[in-house]
Amino acid sequence: MKDFLTVEQPINELQKHPKNLQVLVDGYEDGLDAVLSSKIVDVEYDESKAWYCGPFEEVEKSETTAVRLISTRGSRC
Repeated sequence: MKDFLTVEQPINELQKHPKNLQVLVDGYEDGLDAVLSSKIVDVEYDESKAWYCGPFEEVEKSETTAVRLISTRGSRC
């Protein structure tokens, strides 16, 4: 698996900016989506999934957990 960001890294980066700025993520094909909330989820990694779905999938139970940022678009795949 690739070396993805941990919680510490974006926190350190975000602390450099004014606290009233919005946090945005890439939209599906174009533009930006707003982050509405976050939650801890169990995930599985599958690099063979279609590029537009992303390699991680939320599952009921896994040894791997992650923080999921919930955007205005929600789940697409």
